[in-house]
Amino acid sequence: MSLVGRDLISLDAWTLEEITLVLDLAEEMARSLAAPAGEQPPFAPLDRILATCFFEPSTRTRLSFAAAMHRLGGSVICLQDVKMSSLAKGESLADTMRMMSAYSDLIVIRHSQEGAAQEAAEAASVPVINAGDGTRNHPTQTLTDLFTLRRRKGTLSGLKVGLCGDLKNGRTVHSLAPVLARLGNEIVCIAPPALALPGEYMEETERLSGKRPAETEDLAGAVADLDVLYMTRIQAERFPSPDEYEKYRGVYVLNAALMRRAPESMMVMHPLPRVDEIAEEVDTDPRAAYFEQAAGGVPVRMALIALILGLVEEVEGSKRWGFE
Repeated sequence: MSLVGRDLISLDAWTLEEITLVLDLAEEMARSLAAPAGEQPPFAPLDRILATCFFEPSTRTRLSFAAAMHRLGGSVICLQDVKMSSLAKGESLADTMRMMSAYSDLIVIRHSQEGAAQEAAEAASVPVINAGDGTRNHPTQTLTDLFTLRRRKGTLSGLKVGLCGDLKNGRTVHSLAPVLARLGNEIVCIAPPALALPGEYMEETERLSGKRPAETEDLAGAVADLDVLYMTRIQAERFPSPDEYEKYRGVYVLNAALMRRAPESMMVMHPLPRVDEIAEEVDTDPRAAYFEQAAGGVPVRMALIALILGLVEEVEGSKRWGFE
């Protein structure tokens, strides 16, 4: 099983074994990062370049990819301000990707247009990782979610997971729900009807798990028997007008009172950024996992980069990484 040279556009094309391979290596990366400075394995300078091409705002995804590549000893080049690039002159996305291929060994792209990552992959001559394409997919966020979930719960199956908020526009839940279904989890969708999980994802999740996700608008009632609550923000940038957004702003706010209704073992996740959907008073609750979740993006993306660039080898039946 090898991920060398693979694109990552959607996890639909990846097997559960391949997903587990990334998570297992991410555990090794995390242990290395957590080790005292004198005990960390050496990372020699790596003659590989990562190009980050972000056509939408990003903090955690963009910076964690950059941090991951630097941790591995490689270099990063950035296409961040589109107004300062030739795209502002009318250059096509495909031509831009052809040129970025000449300057780098791996491309990470975020774009507002659904399908842009696939278009980039078809034009590029190096592997492409999708960091979010419109409302469709965010596969590396899902890998980060699974990494945190497995660390906290010790399993990735048999859990009851509530997905709450803007399920219509949230690409994080569009990526996560089908994988949770493949792993044998029960899904509860918590959203107003206008922001419900789109039919295509409901049908895919039902097909993969054999059970259609439950739907409710009642967060207070739903938290009582969840293993995981995955909160998401209402995505203002996806609404046709500010007035339309205001109708749903603050529709769900997870606070200390709601947390008292939840099981002591429930964990709270959020892909971040949050706006007003999780009160700051929840941050100190031991069930809050969202900052841990964000930090996990570095070892997960380190593992993904290492596997795609072929920096991991099989030694006596186990994976070995290192660049001495």
